[in-house]
Amino acid sequence: MLIREFGAPGVLRPERVAVPEPRANQFLVRVAACGVCGHDLLNRAGHFGGTHLPAVLGHEIAGTVERVGALVTRYRPGDRVALLQRMPCGLCRSCREGRENLCRSGDGFYGEGTSGGYGQYVLASERNAVPLPSEIPFDVGAVLSCAVGTGFHALLRARVHAGDVVVVTGASGGVGINTVQIARLMGLHTVAITTSEAKTPELRHAGADQVIVTTEAGFHEEVRRASGGEGAAAVIEISGTPTFASSLRCLRPGGRLVVVGNVAPGNVALNPAVAILKEIEVVGSAHAVVSELIQVVDLVQRGRLSPLIAARMPVTEAAAAHALLETRATRGRIVLTQAHG
Repeated sequence: MLIREFGAPGVLRPERVAVPEPRANQFLVRVAACGVCGHDLLNRAGHFGGTHLPAVLGHEIAGTVERVGALVTRYRPGDRVALLQRMPCGLCRSCREGRENLCRSGDGFYGEGTSGGYGQYVLASERNAVPLPSEIPFDVGAVLSCAVGTGFHALLRARVHAGDVVVVTGASGGVGINTVQIARLMGLHTVAITTSEAKTPELRHAGADQVIVTTEAGFHEEVRRASGGEGAAAVIEISGTPTFASSLRCLRPGGRLVVVGNVAPGNVALNPAVAILKEIEVVGSAHAVVSELIQVVDLVQRGRLSPLIAARMPVTEAAAAHALLETRATRGRIVLTQAHG
C-alpha cells in the first residue's frame, strides 16, 4: 500500500513495487502483520518532512526472516522476529550509549527513511530485531515495539516508583491502554484520562485505579483529589496539545511531564514560572530500545501483559483502517495483516 501524495486516507493505494535487496549486514523480512499508529496518520497527511514520496508507511512490524546477508550471524531464514521502528547505525554516540532510538545515522524510521510494513517485505538488521517466540501471534508481535514498548520506555523515563500517582492521557488508545497495563505491573497508582465513558470498563480491566472522563481537558483538580492534594509524580502525555495545560497543572512539585505523543501538531504554551517554582521536568520520550523490547516480549510470553488488538484488517484495507482510527472510537491497536501467496 503506497502513497504518492499526502492527504486523506484515500491516498493509500495498492501498487506493485520491487522487493528490497538486503546489504551484507541486513536481512529481508516477510511482513506478517503491521500495526496502525497515530504517527501513520500524521505521516500520511504530510507532517513529517523526512518522508519522501512515494512511500510505504508502517513501523509496527512482525514477520519471518526470508533471506539474510553474508554478515548476519544471529538470524536465519524462517526465524520469527519483531522489529523496532528504526534501523540504527550501531556506531554513533547514541548507539554506543544504548540509545539507538535517537540514532540519525542509520537507515532510518520505517515509513519515512526506509520502506515500511504496509508492504510485503522490509529490510531489517540485527540492531533492530528481536526473536518472536512461537507462543506470540504475529498480530500481537507487531504492536510490541510501539504500542507497548513506547509506554514502557516512557514510564522508565518518568523515573517513578511503586505507589506513585501516574496520569496517562489518551489512555484508551493503542499506546495508552498498554501503558496503563504496564503501570499496574510496576505497582503505580494509575489515573487514566479518556474522552469516552464507554471506554471506562476496559481501562479498569487494564489496571487503572481511577478513570477520568473529560472533554474539556480540565482534569487536574480531580487528579489532585485522587492524590490527596499532592499531585501526580508523573504524567505520560500521549494526547499532547489538547491535554498539555491540564497535565502540567496536575503535577506535584518535582514531577515529570513525559511527552510521548501529540495528536494535534503545533506549539503549546508553557509558563516558565511553573517549571521554575515547582522544579517541573518536561521530558521527551521517543520509542523503545532493543533491550526494552526484549523485556516486553518476555512479559507477553509469560502472560504478564496482554496487548489489546482493536481490529485485524487485511493490508489492502489500510485506507479504511486509517479512517477508523481517525474516529478515535477504537480501543487498542488496529493491525493490518498480509496474505502471502
